[in-house]
Parts: sequence; C-alpha cells; structure tokens
Amino acid sequence: MKLEKTLTTFTTALFILSFNLNAAEVTDQSAACTQALNQGDYAKAIVISSEILKTNAENRDGLLCQGRALGGQGHYAEALNALEQSLKQAKSGFDQIISHLLMGNLLKENKKNAEALASYEKSMNVAKQEKNDKFTRINHNLIGEVYADTKDFNAALTSYLAGEKLAYNDNERADNFERIASTYSALARHDEAIEFQVKAILMQRKSGTLDQYANASLEMGRIYIAAKELQNAEKTYTKLVQFSQENGGAYYEIKANMGLAQTKLAMGDAATAKTLLIDAQKMAKSLGEADLIAEIDALLKN
Repeated sequence: MKLEKTLTTFTTALFILSFNLNAAEVTDQSAACTQALNQGDYAKAIVISSEILKTNAENRDGLLCQGRALGGQGHYAEALNALEQSLKQAKSGFDQIISHLLMGNLLKENKKNAEALASYEKSMNVAKQEKNDKFTRINHNLIGEVYADTKDFNAALTSYLAGEKLAYNDNERADNFERIASTYSALARHDEAIEFQVKAILMQRKSGTLDQYANASLEMGRIYIAAKELQNAEKTYTKLVQFSQENGGAYYEIKANMGLAQTKLAMGDAATAKTLLIDAQKMAKSLGEADLIAEIDALLKN
C-alpha cells in the first residue's frame, strides 16, 4: 500500500449527504446530487437539486443538497434558507440532527460563530435525546472547532474531552486524542500535549491509514518543537522520513524533512537546515507540489 497525499484541514466541516440516505430508497437524482457534492461540483449539484425540487418543493434531500451546494458557492443567505427549509421537513430526530449540524457548518464557514455554536448545540441536544452517541461526539468536536477558531482553547478542550469519552473505536479515539493534543499545545501545556499525541500515534499505527499515521507523526514533531524537546522532534521526523521512503510517500518525506530543517534551525544548525530545505525544494519541484514549494521558499527566506 502506497502513501498518498491527503488534503486534511483538522476540521470536520464537510459531511457527505449519504449518511442520511438509505441506498435502497435513494432516488437516482438524490444519488447524483450527493456524488456531485462529494466531487465539489456545486454547479452540477444545484442543477440536480433544482430538478428534484421542481418535482417536490418540500423534498428534504433536495433541500439539503441545494443548501450545501449554494454554501459551497458562497451564497450564504440562499444556502441557509434551503437548510432551514430542510429542517421544517424533518420527519425524525435524526433528520433534525443533520439539518442543525449542516446549518452549523454553514454558519461556522461564514464566521458566524455564536450562531454556529447555537446550531451545533441544538443538533447535540437532539442527539442526546435520541441516545445517538456518534452525533453527540461529532457535535462536541464541531463545537470545539468553533472555540479553537476563536482562540478560546479552554472551552475547546472541554468540548474535545467530552467528545473523547464517546469515542466508539480506535479511529474515533485517535481523532479526539489529536484534537486534545493540539489544544493542550496551544495552551502551552506541553506535557499533556505530548501525552495525548503519543496516544494518537499509537491508535493510528494500530487502526489508521498510512496517511493518518504520517500526519499524526508530523504533528508529533511540531508539538515536540513547541515544547522545546528538540531531540525528540529530530527522532520523530527522522523516523517519518524512513517510514515515507519505505512506503512510497514522497509528499510526507518532503514534509518530514521540512520539520527536520526547522528542528535543526532551533538547535542552531542553520547550515544543515538550509541543506535539508534545498533538497526538499528539489523533490517538491520534481513532484510539481506548488503548495509545498511555496512553503519551502518561505522557510528559506526566513
């Protein structure tokens, strides 16, 4: 199995519509709308959802799809209206959970943090009433993200710790451990940050994908640097370089060498840091990784 570059934003903002659809019942149009959303083709999703709503203006799946598509295009007011209409068509507690959650995502993306928190709280309250631990946990984490975005790290930590208690498996535990570690690091509580990131790595090694393990290792190195445990940071990044080479992960090899360069710089070894960055730059150019090239260029200028 080869490592592949994954686009991760340490957020849970996107939820595919399919978690609310039974494959045996979904119409071809709803399935096509969901697929368009998952591919980021918002224009196509709007066309399909409009066709669904022409047949039935109160079709909940059509309203959800259209709301998400409009939100993806930046049409906030229209998107919110569609999602509010989907809530009116909710036929179960689970339907309410999803509509409130997706409204929260839209509000969060548009920096309406107080309103986003209110939507997530509504979603979570229904989830608790329904004894749905999965979506109670998801809402705890989304609430934590809003608090983290607004630099209220103590409140974020409370939410993430509550979410971790509801984790069902190693993957969910790893997710929450990483959130908790990042928040402890932001609070300069480095010992706790290290403790939880080590737990996350153990979970990712056991049950995660290669990409998830690599990303957890990158974050481990960053946390060690923040804690000024530079030897441990160096060991972490060096180990990740080897892991990436063994598993065909050139992207992560570059990222690990960038972290290693930052570690060397913090150690006072500017010459080695520059050599590592130049080598990483060459590899990034050979892969055509424009974002990495820009990151490395910025580091070389500092």
